[in-house]
Amino acid sequence: MLPEKKQKRIDPTLSFHLMKFAILDYQKSSSELTENEYRRTYQLACEEMLLHQLILSSEEACCVVVPDPVLQRALLTIISEYPDEMDFRTSLQENGLRFTEYLTALCNDLRVEAVLTQVASTVQSVDPFEILHYFRSHQESFMHPEQRSADHILIFSDPSSETLTNQAMEQATAIRRSLCRNPEVFSSVAKRYSRCSSGTNGGDLGTIKAGELCEELDRVLFTLNAGEISPVIESSAGFHLLYCRKIHHAKRMSFSEASSRIFSILLKKKQLAACRAWLQALVQPI
Repeated sequence: MLPEKKQKRIDPTLSFHLMKFAILDYQKSSSELTENEYRRTYQLACEEMLLHQLILSSEEACCVVVPDPVLQRALLTIISEYPDEMDFRTSLQENGLRFTEYLTALCNDLRVEAVLTQVASTVQSVDPFEILHYFRSHQESFMHPEQRSADHILIFSDPSSETLTNQAMEQATAIRRSLCRNPEVFSSVAKRYSRCSSGTNGGDLGTIKAGELCEELDRVLFTLNAGEISPVIESSAGFHLLYCRKIHHAKRMSFSEASSRIFSILLKKKQLAACRAWLQALVQPI
């Protein structure tokens, strides 16, 4: 039977895993879980705790030590996810853990990670024929996305002043009207009027992939034809104009371009398989 959810003290290592799964899956302390949530979390915590105990009792784990600076960095990273350290310590209390108990359990958690990393590192190579086969079987996954070469002009506005905002809008509209008649002078106009840092370089934003600009600009840029000036675009920074100089259409990567990425994909798969096989041998020794 499962222990009662409101039980005052359980094994600190189990409490650590309960806390981890409760926060990961439900963003709650274990004491705040519903009965069904607690049962599921308790089962997961027990399974992980037993597996970790098995790993830490293995030959591979006997010489694995977590240096104190590594432990402290991991602890600080976890604490940084809370509003402050007091909230973290309150969470420990809510999950039935003392700070020293948490630190010991965290150290063991890091030892488990180190052991699995050590096991995974026994696999370091991938057959070149496997890389080639993967490339031929997944060519649709290896594409250079469409990109745009673009220039940009920003006219600042003051949201607190309707008059200044209207003046900025009028200036941006007048600049656009002039540029539509003669787009080739976009660079010189950007140098003169743009308040964007790109203005000193004639507004040149370089080659842009979708998602690299703010949402308002990104949405418009990827609807423009080559050589087209955008409508005036408003954002919290002011009013913008974009000039799409060139469209670089999506194209497939060559094998040489994709091979290093494929190597990483296949190496991770092989390392994961090595870890699974090692764990299986621990759980069910021959």
